[in-house]
Amino acid sequence: MSAPRPAGLLRVEARRFRYRAAVRWLAVLALVAALAVVTSVFFSARPPSESELAEARQQYAYAQEDWAENGEQYVEDCREGERQEQATDPEADWGCDQMEPRPELYLPAQPTFADQGGAWLSGVTLFLLLLAFAAGVTSVTAEIGTGSLATWLTFVPRRGRVYASKVAVAGLGVLVPTALALLVTVGGAWAAAAANDAVGDTGGTFWPDLGGQALRVLAAAAVLGAVGAALGFLTRTAAAALGVGVGWLLLVDSVVEGFLPALTPWTVRASLTAWLEDGYRYWVTVPCRPLDGAPQGGVCTAERTVSLLHGGVLLAVVAAVLVALGALVFRRRDVG
Repeated sequence: MSAPRPAGLLRVEARRFRYRAAVRWLAVLALVAALAVVTSVFFSARPPSESELAEARQQYAYAQEDWAENGEQYVEDCREGERQEQATDPEADWGCDQMEPRPELYLPAQPTFADQGGAWLSGVTLFLLLLAFAAGVTSVTAEIGTGSLATWLTFVPRRGRVYASKVAVAGLGVLVPTALALLVTVGGAWAAAAANDAVGDTGGTFWPDLGGQALRVLAAAAVLGAVGAALGFLTRTAAAALGVGVGWLLLVDSVVEGFLPALTPWTVRASLTAWLEDGYRYWVTVPCRPLDGAPQGGVCTAERTVSLLHGGVLLAVVAAVLVALGALVFRRRDVG
């Protein structure tokens, strides 16, 4: 019997991926996470109760009384502190002219789908990406652990084809459960907000922006699924692969960002956040700019941004390197 052709090999791998118990459980967890976000949206989007409104009005009344008595002194102290900071940071602005109490600062705000839809979607994103990565890992390490991969290679001896099919299916196979979880999150959040009369104005670019965010999550899930499979080939065990992936994000990148913030754009975590959130802001220490032509001592902070394009390109390069390295190791390493 001849070995299946590449298209047939993909179909076989897709079937095996789909029926793997661990992958199915991870898909169930994705839906559970989406429903958890929808539930939290329903409760958080409820209008404030009468008792909450009464307490807020009372606090606002106390603030008005205090402002009538001490407002001028508060503004004067604010401007003095602002002048002192401007000695090292000429752009410092404490907003001293906006200190007077305003009702909206005390009355509890009701979040709307129009204002918080993207944030609610982000609430489930990282968990979905972790599940996609785990699905890619287990789709390979389970076969290595049971010896079925070695058996499969006796039927399909071309390791390049086997590797490519498994990595491709790991990337493509996570798209359906991830897309379903995103659909449940967005649709459920809209329904929960609508039930509380908190949809808001979703015109303009709201839906295109939210759709673009969801598509970026899908792309990241596919990449992480493929990278998970590649790490599975490299490490051979699920614990090691998950440890490398999650440990790098939580430990290595954290240390780099903490001690060498200038290298933040080259970390995986910052790049992933920039890709998902359409940019990532961070701060670095820089020499203070001269004031009136005179150099200033000390250091100041400056905001920097990792762009969506930068994050996407860096993630693609890292993924390509890991997939290529996995292919090289798989072709040379004994599978048995």
